[in-house]
Amino acid sequence: MPSRTMRRATRKHKQRDENAVQKKRQMHPFLYAFSVVLLIVIAVTFIGGPAISGSVGGGRIVFGYYKDTPIEFFPDNYFSQRKDLIADQLRQTGEEEDLAAQAYQVWRTAFDQTVLHTAILTEAQSSGLWISEDRVNDTLIKQGPYTIDGTFSEERYNATPSVQRLAYKKLYREQLIHEQVLEDIFQGLRESPMEQQFVGQMVREQRRFSLVTFPFGNYPEQQVQSYAEENQERFRRIKLSRILIKSSEREAKEIRNKLVDRTGSFEELARAHSADVYAEKGGDMGWRYFYDLEADFEDSDAVETIFQLEETEISPVLESRFGWVIFRCDTPALEPDFDVQETRQVVRDYIMRYEKGLVEDYTLEIADSFRERVEDVGFLGATLEEDYTTGLTDYFPLNYQSFYFLSPVRSPLEQINLSSAAYSEEFFLQAFSLAPGEVSSPIVLDDQVVVLRLDDVREAPERELDLLDEFAAYYAQQSMEQDLQNVLLDPDYIQDDFDATFYEYVFPRQ
Repeated sequence: MPSRTMRRATRKHKQRDENAVQKKRQMHPFLYAFSVVLLIVIAVTFIGGPAISGSVGGGRIVFGYYKDTPIEFFPDNYFSQRKDLIADQLRQTGEEEDLAAQAYQVWRTAFDQTVLHTAILTEAQSSGLWISEDRVNDTLIKQGPYTIDGTFSEERYNATPSVQRLAYKKLYREQLIHEQVLEDIFQGLRESPMEQQFVGQMVREQRRFSLVTFPFGNYPEQQVQSYAEENQERFRRIKLSRILIKSSEREAKEIRNKLVDRTGSFEELARAHSADVYAEKGGDMGWRYFYDLEADFEDSDAVETIFQLEETEISPVLESRFGWVIFRCDTPALEPDFDVQETRQVVRDYIMRYEKGLVEDYTLEIADSFRERVEDVGFLGATLEEDYTTGLTDYFPLNYQSFYFLSPVRSPLEQINLSSAAYSEEFFLQAFSLAPGEVSSPIVLDDQVVVLRLDDVREAPERELDLLDEFAAYYAQQSMEQDLQNVLLDPDYIQDDFDATFYEYVFPRQ
C-alpha cells in the first residue's frame, strides 16, 4: 500500500490537473453554449465602457493574437458587436456594479468570445469551408442591418456607405461560417448503444451514506504550540523598507553608496529606482516575518543578515530571486511571543499553508483510530464516544467529476461540505466498493478527512430513468464540446494581452 506521502503527492498532482481544467472553464465561460446557434447581431446602443482613449492603427486596437491572427477591435466588427450585445444584456439585468468592474466584465467576455470565433474561422479556413455569395446576400436581405420590421429597405441599403456595406458583408459571412462549423460538428451527433448503456449503468445505481468528518481546522492548539516552539526563529519579525533593482548589481551598489553617503534619501531613491510595488510608498514593506523573506533568497543566510540589522541600518546589496535588493531596518527584529493569540494564529496559518502535510497526517491518524473503534463498538457507538461531526449524504450515482447533474454528491446538512468529493477518485473507489453497513478507510477531501458507512443502495427514480437516453446524448455533446475546447483553445495558440490593452486604451487607470 502506498505511503501517505505518496498518496498525498498523487492527490496534489491530480488536483493540479483538475484545477487546470477548472481554470480553463473559468477563462472561457462561453463554451457551455457551444451548441447554441449564435444570436444574429442586433442594433444596440454603444455602452460597453468609456470612450476609447486613443487611436491605434486607424481606430483598430489589438488585444492579443490567436496563432498569427490579431484579436482586434474596431467599429462594427465581431468584437465590437459582441461587446455591444453583452453590455445590453448586462444592462437589462439591472445589476449595480462600479463602472470599472462592469466595463471589464463586458469587454473581457467579448474578448473571450472573439478568441473562440477567431479559432473557429481559422479551422474553417484550413479545411476549405466557404459560404456562397448568394447565402450571404440572402441573410443580409432577410436578417441584416438593412431590414425594417423584418422587411428589406432599399432606402436604408442605399443610404449605407459602400465601406460600411463591405464591413457588414464580411461580418455576416464570418457569422455564417461560425454557425456552419458548429452545425457540422454537433448536428446529427450520434452516440453508440454501448455508450448509452455504459452511461446508464453509471447513473442507475445510487447510494446513500452516513459519514463522520474530521476537519483540518480542528488541528489542536497543543500541536500548533509545539511546532511554534520548535521553529521559533521562523516567526521572528522585522519592519523593513526595500529598494529592488533588476538591471544590474552595479546600479544597486551605486544606489547603496548614495544611501550611505546621504546624497539621497531612501524614500526618494526607492520611488525613483525600485522595481516593485513598494516603490510608491518609498520602499516601505511594513512588518515581515522571517519565513516571508525566506522565499526570496536561495538560502537563509541572506535573511539572517537582514534580521541582524539595527534600526536605520542599511543592508549590503543582496542578490534575491527577483534582482538585487537593499534593505533598511525601520524597527529591529522582535522575538515571537506565543502566549499572544495573534501570534499563535500566525503560526496556525503558516502550518495550513506550508506544512499542511502535518495536519493531514495527524487528522488521518485520528480518523484511523475512529475506524478501528468502529470495529469494536460499531459506527454509532464510535461516534458517540467523541464529539465528532456526523452527517449523511443524499443518494448519488458513480458521479465522478459531477458529469451527472441530476444527482450531485452532496449532503442535506449545511455543515457538511462534499463539493470536492466529485473530483476524488479515491472517494468513489471506496464508496462504491463498500457492502451495506461496511465502513470505509479514511478519505482526504480538501481540508478534511471523511469516513463513510454505506446505508442504502437503490435504483435511480423512475423520473430519472426516463431521461437516461436524453442524458446520454447530452453527455456525448458535452464531451465533444470539451474536446473542441481543448483543441481550439490550447494556451500555446493564444497571446492574451487583454488586461494591458484594456487599461491603456479603454479604461485608463487614474
